[in-house]
Amino acid sequence: MQIRVNSRAWLVVALVAVVLFLPAAYAAESGYTLKPTEVKDKPFLDAATVVTLAEKTQVEIVTRQGAWMQVRTKDKQQGWVRMLSVRLGSPDQKPRSGASLLSAIGIASRPRPTTTATVTTGVRGFSEEDLAKAAPNAAELEKMKGFAATAADAQQLATQGKLDPRQIAYFDAGGKPSKEKK
Repeated sequence: MQIRVNSRAWLVVALVAVVLFLPAAYAAESGYTLKPTEVKDKPFLDAATVVTLAEKTQVEIVTRQGAWMQVRTKDKQQGWVRMLSVRLGSPDQKPRSGASLLSAIGIASRPRPTTTATVTTGVRGFSEEDLAKAAPNAAELEKMKGFAATAADAQQLATQGKLDPRQIAYFDAGGKPSKEKK
């Protein structure tokens, strides 16, 4: 007994599957907050806080800008949160096993990384207020002086490391090369 497969019917079934499942694979990303998180009206630390989200609040990620994500909550509140405050997926998400229907028909969804990575998203700068309030700390300065190496210590370390000597010009307080050798 021979079974005949109508190629036109198979094509229609494949197209219907693609039309039904493809939008889900490329829908907006969603995630959840890892801790109580302030939602800002702009992507800046000193921007006004729109709302504070509780831990594990689900959000839709609208866009990304540097270390910030613009998010929208289920109750349509929208604003900016720090990228490290959000994890992609669902808080109750279980690891997937097996192949999805899309990959079974040859359409792969977004690949998930198989390795762990460390993310660095920026360095916090000083505000004008921080700089205005700055004051010297004599105790810390003395502690730092304790880390200084003597010329003899530096020479010994260079010899052990098989380093070649080089002459480096010293600079005076005005930024000009000094004739004096130290």
